[in-house]
Amino acid sequence: MSIEFFMSRVGRYFSALAFVVILLFTYRGLPDFVAIHFDANNRGDGFMPKEQIFYWLAGIILVSNVLPIILAKVFTRIPAENLTWISNKNWLENRKELNESFTNWMNFLVVLVNGISIIALRILLLLNDDRTDGKNYSYVLVISLVLFMVWIFYFPIKILYTNPESK
Repeated sequence: MSIEFFMSRVGRYFSALAFVVILLFTYRGLPDFVAIHFDANNRGDGFMPKEQIFYWLAGIILVSNVLPIILAKVFTRIPAENLTWISNKNWLENRKELNESFTNWMNFLVVLVNGISIIALRILLLLNDDRTDGKNYSYVLVISLVLFMVWIFYFPIKILYTNPESK
């Protein structure tokens, strides 16, 4: 078992569990009508019932946790003849390792989405707390985009510049 496999699986399950726990605690701490849009003075000017936020987030996370796993299962069924875009033919000869690497990559997407969602929930809770000042959390968007860019390029660079492990 590789460290990549271990980290992707443990991360996927841990992040999903952490998201559920944070979602429940955030739901409890939010007011009945949650500010989701703010004016220039950091006052809420767009509101949504917290139940609606709960159901939207639960649905989005369910889809984002299931869809990558389905894609990983579909990838394992693609014939090797259809994977000619992979220039490193060592990966095609070791299809089991290719499938495992793709599955790990999809698991890391789940970890990334769950982690960013946890942070977004925490920020939503802070923004709707009267005790906190109107802080700017726009840096979280930049960090999230950078992490998504790293994720996007990880698998293509891995199969392009590395060889599968020999067993």
